[in-house]
Amino acid sequence: MLTAIATYLIRSSERRIGVSLDYVHQIAQTKFSLLMRYNRIFGFLDPNRNVPPDAYHTARLCGALAADCGTCVEAEINLAVAADVPHSTIDAVLGSDEAALSDNLCAVLRLATAITAERQDDPDARAAVVRAYGEAGLIELSFAMNGAAMLPGIKRAMGHATQCDLSLMRKLARPKT
Repeated sequence: MLTAIATYLIRSSERRIGVSLDYVHQIAQTKFSLLMRYNRIFGFLDPNRNVPPDAYHTARLCGALAADCGTCVEAEINLAVAADVPHSTIDAVLGSDEAALSDNLCAVLRLATAITAERQDDPDARAAVVRAYGEAGLIELSFAMNGAAMLPGIKRAMGHATQCDLSLMRKLARPKT
């Protein structure tokens, strides 16, 4: 019974984010208690309450890009679009085009890229993020970037990750006509 309810909820999530969650179905089918642990981790990481959607999704996109999982990046694009993040912002983040971003978003991009992709610190970007969004914003962005980077590792370990085709992802970020 619990697995049937979980399957229904997973399918609902798949419709919301526009990608398959085969690995989550595998977790649910294997052991329900593992699904509950998975949900606690991502329930903790996901809420956005302290920064504007464009900053939050910039951090999440950078995290997913750093982990190089195509379906994860696609899901993050879909979530950003659903949050009304401008397509031009999404495209600029996907292309690391700092000139196309506001100073605040550029700081988020630089910090998230340094932390998740380069595994380095960027004190100047962090200071700019704190100036723009405060300490609570910095912490929330930290959760966002690292949470989005963690998911592809789980998928990869289970054999479900797909390589990211950045040119395809940039096409997905364009408005539907």
